[in-house]
Amino acid sequence: MTEELLVITDPDTDRYHTFSYISWWRQEVVREATALVIGAGALGNEVLKNLALMGFGKLIIADFDTIEDSNLSRSVLFRTSDRGRRKVDAAAEGVRALNPDVQTLTWHGDINYEMGLGVFRHVDVIIGCLDNREAAFH
Repeated sequence: MTEELLVITDPDTDRYHTFSYISWWRQEVVREATALVIGAGALGNEVLKNLALMGFGKLIIADFDTIEDSNLSRSVLFRTSDRGRRKVDAAAEGVRALNPDVQTLTWHGDINYEMGLGVFRHVDVIIGCLDNREAAFH
C-alpha cells in the first residue's frame, strides 16, 4: 500500500488551502464539477454560498420566483435593492461576488414543465432546495 503525500498549499496564494488538510480532497475535481441547484430561496442561498466558497467550477441555478421582502431576512445572497428581481439573477450575482472564478448559468422557469431532462446529463450533482411540495415530489 502506498500512502499519498499530503501537500499543504500556501494560504496567501490558494483560497482553498484549508481543504488540503482532508487527505482525500481533490480540489481539481471540485473545480471541474457542475452543480444544478434547484431553488434559490433561503436554503438554495446557503447551498450556493457554500458551493461557491468550495470552488465549484460551474453552478446552474434554477428558480421561477422573484425576491420579496420576506426573502431578505433569510437569504444571504439577496440585498434590499434586489426586491422584485428574479431570484436566479440575484443569486448568480451574489455567487460571483463571493467567488469570481465560479461560472454561473441561470434558469428562470418551472422545472416541472419548462426545464428539459437533457440538462441533467450535463451536471455532476443535483441539489434540490425547494419549498414547493409539488415541485419537490415531482
